[in-house]
Amino acid sequence: MTHLARIVSCINSLNLQLRLKREDMKKSKHFPPGGLLHRGGGLPDEHFGFYQEGKEFRVPGFLATSVSDEVANGFMVRARAREENAVLWRVFLDERGATQPRYQCMHVNFVEKSNVEGEEEFLFAPYSPFTVRKVIRGNGSTTRPHVIELEAGLDSREDAEDLPL
Repeated sequence: MTHLARIVSCINSLNLQLRLKREDMKKSKHFPPGGLLHRGGGLPDEHFGFYQEGKEFRVPGFLATSVSDEVANGFMVRARAREENAVLWRVFLDERGATQPRYQCMHVNFVEKSNVEGEEEFLFAPYSPFTVRKVIRGNGSTTRPHVIELEAGLDSREDAEDLPL
């Protein structure tokens, strides 16, 4: 695991260097309104306990999110079709990032070309750090999904490398 973390750290560092040269997130149209992103999906009951308020963790793969809650709802519907409990993740970016680049999350990128029309996708790099803000247990339906609110870290280099995955 240590070797993989180092490789991903190098990739993220390269991404950061390229990101600092880019203009896409400096434009207000590419910063999500209110700093809020959505992700819909399914979550087996046995994994729900992982999400505890205040818990810091890293996501070991890419994490796709959308500005559109309707896109997230579509993914929850698909999860229910697979007989999984619906869950809505709300991912919060620092709102100051809308006008101040130093407060922008350094491990997320706006995806210009998406496979889902109207998705307005923001893609987090592997091993991005998050903190659980709030957990609201619903009944797992699409009308009352579980809701998990996350706060995205600003710079993954500032968080411990050994956070839970």
